Amino acid sequence: MIEYKIGTDDIDWEGLRDLYGEVGLVGGLGKKRDLPKIREAFLISFKVVTAWDNQRLVGAGRMISDGVCYGMIFDLGILVTHQRQGIGRQIINILLKGHEDLFIHLTSTFGNEEFYKKIGFKKHKTGFAKYPIKSKYLED
Repeated sequence: MIEYKIGTDDIDWEGLRDLYGEVGLVGGLGKKRDLPKIREAFLISFKVVTAWDNQRLVGAGRMISDGVCYGMIFDLGILVTHQRQGIGRQIINILLKGHEDLFIHLTSTFGNEEFYKKIGFKKHKTGFAKYPIKSKYLED
């Protein structure tokens, strides 16, 4: 049975680093296994949700928000061994609970667009981004 936790108090930081080392995300810090920066990003997030299979961290996601108008969901990652079991959907549901009045934005990783459509997200017609690095997610 998967247990969900809100906040950063109980995070297994090495487990989180390993999760993002496997699935990427956190602005490329996961593949670099940059634990200090991953920890900092999560600690200053508006809301963090983690998923646990017994004592093993198997999924996580976070929201950055002003708490009044806007929120952005980042770094929804689930270990490959635990994908397609509803964990990602539940993390999103918990992130959004109590924040239904916010305008929520997110950027899907390639191949996961249908997942977000299934849970109620729609494509944004005028989305733009500016990154400090070259990215396949940005058009020229």
